[in-house]
Amino acid sequence: MLRYDGMKLINKLSPLFNNALKSHKGVVLTLALASLLYYGGLTENKSAAAVAGAGITQLSQRPQTQSNNLPRPIANQILRDASKRSGVPRREVKITQVTAKTFGNPCEFNFGEICTKEYNPIEGWEVVVRVRQNSWTYHVNKSGTQIVLDPKVSTSQTLPKAIANAILSDASKRSGVAINNLKITQATAKTFGNPCEFNFGEICTKEYNPIEGWEVVVQVRQNSWTYHVNKSGTQIVLDPKVSTSQTLPRAIANAILSDASKRSGVAINNLKITQATPKTFGNPCIFNFGEVCTREYRPIEGWEVVVRVRQNSWTYHVNKSGTQIVLDPKVKI
Repeated sequence: MLRYDGMKLINKLSPLFNNALKSHKGVVLTLALASLLYYGGLTENKSAAAVAGAGITQLSQRPQTQSNNLPRPIANQILRDASKRSGVPRREVKITQVTAKTFGNPCEFNFGEICTKEYNPIEGWEVVVRVRQNSWTYHVNKSGTQIVLDPKVSTSQTLPKAIANAILSDASKRSGVAINNLKITQATAKTFGNPCEFNFGEICTKEYNPIEGWEVVVQVRQNSWTYHVNKSGTQIVLDPKVSTSQTLPRAIANAILSDASKRSGVAINNLKITQATPKTFGNPCIFNFGEVCTREYRPIEGWEVVVRVRQNSWTYHVNKSGTQIVLDPKVKI
């Protein structure tokens, strides 16, 4: 292939070029000259172009970061879940934000508040769904096999009638108030982080072992009782801080007075129960007047009973059946 020196070529063609400008053929000749110079440049720089081309090919082979584009089947699963939980028609819930994310470990993926720093990554997305005036945050893995709603989200499902009746029945039994005189004043759908939270534990670990259900408030006379109930209604738990108004059975009262009489040497007729408070003891340690107890929830229902012995007050814990009667070990006999 012939190669040309650019300046020599221009000098040779200049007269022709100047004459051409004066004629109607000037445009054609100008284009021909530009074309010749252009292709000469390509011949001269062929190796550079090849290197540039190779660089482009190399860049295109680099791995790309995960896309924020959420696959349609996974998006549909999330929207169906939000619709089912909220009772809002599927067409009225909307995904407003999708962020591709690498969650450091399963604890972070499951919205754990306090997680270890182990690195056991889960690739997926953080998805925000608009439900009525609220925003619900989901975490979903890349395959769509794990879809987790933030447990802080308060959904608005309706409490099933059968579960409502079971709660009212329990409140009636505990309080002695007829069901017709009880009223559910609030029912909030809720995802409890783990069984400890569900059971009103005061100090719980941050493990994520969710229980879906409701927090239900019942009006009993002038008091409000708070219940936690799971989605199926098989677990109904009354807040142990609630002081119910059941009457201490006469047989249990007599058993306590008999024990106090035996310990003190005072005749039963000279003893008096001054207070009997129904109580749910969090676990056997608390029931037995333990001063330092774990926070495990193994409830014992019963009463805290105060007996007047001479000028002193003795405190007893007794279970509901009366088979366990424990005197406070601090009592000086």
